[in-house]
Amino acid sequence: MAISPSHYQFTSIILGDSMKSNNKVAIITGASKGIGRAISHKLAALNMNLMLVSRDLSLLEKVKEEISGLGTGEIHILSIDLTKETEIRTLVDKTLAQYGHIDILVNNAGVGKFKRIDEFTIDDYNFIFDLNVKGLFLLTKYIVPHLIAQQSGHIINVSSIAGKNGFKSGSLYSASKHAVQGFTWSLREDIKEFGIKVTAVCPGSVVTGFGGKEVDYVEWSLEPEDIAHAVGFLVTESDSVNTAEIIIKPRYNPRSINWEERV
Repeated sequence: MAISPSHYQFTSIILGDSMKSNNKVAIITGASKGIGRAISHKLAALNMNLMLVSRDLSLLEKVKEEISGLGTGEIHILSIDLTKETEIRTLVDKTLAQYGHIDILVNNAGVGKFKRIDEFTIDDYNFIFDLNVKGLFLLTKYIVPHLIAQQSGHIINVSSIAGKNGFKSGSLYSASKHAVQGFTWSLREDIKEFGIKVTAVCPGSVVTGFGGKEVDYVEWSLEPEDIAHAVGFLVTESDSVNTAEIIIKPRYNPRSINWEERV
């Protein structure tokens, strides 16, 4: 079917408006490696002002160096423990002091341990839920009043396909991500009347070394940049749209294939 010139004109107008990311401020948690690092690269290239958060200051400094100059936005970093309420409040206060407002929160920080249920300890439970659920809840809680006051904003929770399905040895991790899913859907209903978007991003297996595992380019795996691409789409979509959820599954990972064997 032929596409009229007017269609091209309309499309270019929409894309042009959506790409105007100058002056937007985004907080990205878990920004020092993996998915968070890739999202930092993506949003920096979209000219956003960033507050990058992680426990590891040295890795944050490396990411800041990598992305400086990718766009026109400012880059600031902060090393905090996202399981501590006082440190979360410090993050919000410092971001507001630096930039004056917050537009986007990417709740990406997360941890996992994987074993049979009877092998877990209460310390394992607290380790997973304190960051994956409590930390996400507290940071969202302290940012939402500012988003309500400005009648705009976008909260993106990096969840997991494990928040929709279970898997062997994943009982605690999967439970924490099911909690994130329920929180995200309910949060959207709480604050959509104030013009605030809320989205869950649910990736399948991602090559990050997550959970203490070595990086392994298995055939069915995603790259961190695949998730960052989805987040880049979300933060540049029309203001009239709220994509509620994105599920990202791998087709195959090219880096897992030995092309010499296939020739």
